[in-house]
Amino acid sequence: MTNKNANAYPKKRFFLEMFTRDISLEDCILDLIDNSIDALIRSRHIDILSDLLNPVSSDESVSSNKQWQTLPTITVSFSDKEFRITDKCGGISPEAAQAEVFNFGHSNDFSGSLGQLGAYGIGLKRAIFKIGNHFDMESTTTTGGFKVSIDVKEWSKKDTKISDWTIPLELTKGVKTLTRAGTSIKIRDLRPEVCMRINDGSVEGILHTKIAQTYALFLERYVRIYLNNQVVQPETMVLGQSEEIQVGKDQFDEKSPEGVVTVILIAGLAARTPKNTWPLSSAGWYVLCNGRVVVAADKTDLTGWGAGLANFHYKYRGFKGFAFFFSENPLLLPWTTTKRGLNRESPVYQRARNRMVGLSKPVVTFLNDMYPSEVSEEIAEREIAEKAVATNINRVAANPSKGFGVVRKKSAPKTTVQIAFQSEKDDVARIKKCVREPSWSAAKVGEYTFEHYLRMECPE
Repeated sequence: MTNKNANAYPKKRFFLEMFTRDISLEDCILDLIDNSIDALIRSRHIDILSDLLNPVSSDESVSSNKQWQTLPTITVSFSDKEFRITDKCGGISPEAAQAEVFNFGHSNDFSGSLGQLGAYGIGLKRAIFKIGNHFDMESTTTTGGFKVSIDVKEWSKKDTKISDWTIPLELTKGVKTLTRAGTSIKIRDLRPEVCMRINDGSVEGILHTKIAQTYALFLERYVRIYLNNQVVQPETMVLGQSEEIQVGKDQFDEKSPEGVVTVILIAGLAARTPKNTWPLSSAGWYVLCNGRVVVAADKTDLTGWGAGLANFHYKYRGFKGFAFFFSENPLLLPWTTTKRGLNRESPVYQRARNRMVGLSKPVVTFLNDMYPSEVSEEIAEREIAEKAVATNINRVAANPSKGFGVVRKKSAPKTTVQIAFQSEKDDVARIKKCVREPSWSAAKVGEYTFEHYLRMECPE
């Protein structure tokens, strides 16, 4: 018997043509932003769990701290000729570039930080391959830097042995101060389908919305992002709270040999808009992994609707929930490689989803009570909801764990009842004529006749 080894080499064509199909252009750009924010987290020693959900007032930012004289920046710009992203977030070390940055996935013996947002080691390469055929990258830290320039088409032609899977680097000197350290990536010779997307005019608007939402906990606190010269303001993360409304909160740790995942669940009533409405588009569950929004405004069975909860209905548009997953090992988090979906088979997510359902039920019950048969109950619930004041999620997260609840203030007992009865139209018209009030409504006629009878037949 003769034994032979079969080739199981990776092929560049797969990574260039197939690997890039399952992710949108916008999400590829977000992957590049993730790399910048990871560098920021490393260089500024940001503790994701303890820092991101700390209460911060609406007019306060980390830049007010003496060690943050100005906010680090990420600048994204593009046209149908070139894409560029530049940051001042701390940079990538030459050692990391040589050992890990250009790998397709992290090696088993990698001793460095996996990063808090870049978990899988594929986002940078996939984004570059998705966008264009030539890239120039330069990065500097306070200890050193590197440059690289690659024609992707030429690089892909050599694909017969493992040694073909290398990227030539030019090592450079570091910078003197952390505020000057950062990374720049320029992509040229854009792919035809990317040029078409850019020229249709929709990419910038979609990307602006996604950045504002995805990095809501980072923007203007830890980093400022410019998109084609416009500052991206964060989408507000708020819930409605008042003396009568207690936002629901649950928290637990999922431990395994690989590490710990801390889960914080928050659910309650959405804050009303200035027009005193609850927008349907923003209702539902928001799921965040290490502070990055992965799923937004979900109203499906992914977050328990129709599976333990009622199917989402228009009357539940006042519901809003946040599920935070934090871990020093991002591979334990329940996100997919595109970071636009959840791994439903993840044990920590399965456990969290069950508790999300339990936390949601009292809120759904309250919203059901806003549409009952008794008008008086509807008015009471509506008045409670309208008193809720928009409260930043950071402040809500500081509350102790407790289920959603409504503390109803005692009101004076009602001394009136409603009287309603049917009468012939001709009889009502006769009374109007008799009292010479032809413009009276039927209700006014009923009120007059009641008061007349009470005065004439039942004097005190």
